[in-house]
Amino acid sequence: MKRVALLCGSRKPGPGIDRPSATRKLLLAVQAGLQDEGAEWEQLDLRELDVPQFDGRTCEQYGSPDLELVRRTLDESDVVVLSAPAYWNSISGPVINLLNVLGGANYDPVPDRFLPLAGRTVILLVVGADHSSAYLGAAQLRQVLTAMGATVPPTEVVIGNPRQVPNMAAVVSSVRELGRYAARVNGG
Repeated sequence: MKRVALLCGSRKPGPGIDRPSATRKLLLAVQAGLQDEGAEWEQLDLRELDVPQFDGRTCEQYGSPDLELVRRTLDESDVVVLSAPAYWNSISGPVINLLNVLGGANYDPVPDRFLPLAGRTVILLVVGADHSSAYLGAAQLRQVLTAMGATVPPTEVVIGNPRQVPNMAAVVSSVRELGRYAARVNGG
């Protein structure tokens, strides 16, 4: 049976704010698509994880149980769906920080170096503050993940400001289809 990791890169809502994260809510539609196909999934949420700030150490040197949980979950998954927010024409800082911590410093790379996401298929769901942020953030994320060894298929969902979407039901339907796709795509 296909095993999919769902990784929510949003840290919203902040203390005292009751507006939910669209990045997190849309993962529910991905889950529904996975259920449609009978896939198993495990969800990781950066809001609930204590991921250290990148400071040049290797992933192992942090000694973080939450970071080890992320690594183990990614290693045991056939496919990863990364739901990430994008602001100011870039992917959010917590997502980039997680990738930096997982990958470690990339100084003086050697040709046959270990790539931290080698063999992983990562499917993108990017929710932006606006269209520019969403599409530029998705492009940035695609480049980073590919440099880290992941396969990033062209099938993805990129959404500008969800508050301005005229037909949110159509968006939710396409995100559910992304979940179905994640359950069917060949991982690694």
